[in-house]
Amino acid sequence: MLQGFYNLTSSMLTQGRNLDVVSNNISNVSTPGYKKDTMTATTFREEMLSRTGNTDRSSVTNLNTTSMIVTAQETITDYSQGSFEETGEPLNLALSSSGFFEIQTQAGTIYTRNGAFITDEEGYLSLPGVGRVMGLGGQIQLETDDVRIDSAGGIYDAQGNFIDTVRVVDFADYAQLVKNPDGHIAGGGQPVVKDGGIIQNTLERSNVSMMKEMTAMMTSQRAIQSASQILKMYDQMMAKSTTEIGRV
Repeated sequence: MLQGFYNLTSSMLTQGRNLDVVSNNISNVSTPGYKKDTMTATTFREEMLSRTGNTDRSSVTNLNTTSMIVTAQETITDYSQGSFEETGEPLNLALSSSGFFEIQTQAGTIYTRNGAFITDEEGYLSLPGVGRVMGLGGQIQLETDDVRIDSAGGIYDAQGNFIDTVRVVDFADYAQLVKNPDGHIAGGGQPVVKDGGIIQNTLERSNVSMMKEMTAMMTSQRAIQSASQILKMYDQMMAKSTTEIGRV
């Protein structure tokens, strides 16, 4: 009977973590360039074998009593490209292929596909509330928003004078990237400068499907509710058994 408690409790904890992931996807559905996360689950036995480096599934490792316990395994990010939205704003930029904009923050460097840029109070090209956009020559200072930005990232003023080039980088292994809840990449590999592939006056939408995320949320909520109800039944059965044993 205790095994049932363990299985149901682990299921509720796993579904709770999945709800956190789904909720974060939903909260970022309107964040330009945001990439959706998906949580994967595995059994306790498989997780322990993996962590101990035991790849022989035919071994006699005594994990059978906990083999049905489900645990969250990892969160996987879908880096597929979102659709494009023309905004008409000259400082709105999208990337037509893989890669990230490089942003200098007070805490260090982050990488993002959110190209909803503005100029800050000092005239630097910035991502609001995050930091300043990096160019090949450093932070990019503009005298006006009236600029032309070509596909290679070159920035030109109204007279055609070259200002700087937007720095676009990419990573060899996306599986190593560390993604913050807001969708920005905090690190996880050595960035390499790549060709721009920039589209001006455009933003990349998130690749989150609101319908799919709402369905996933309802599925997890129902699973938690069902497990909770069954746990109450187990509790009542245990209480009854304890009472009857006490009478003997």
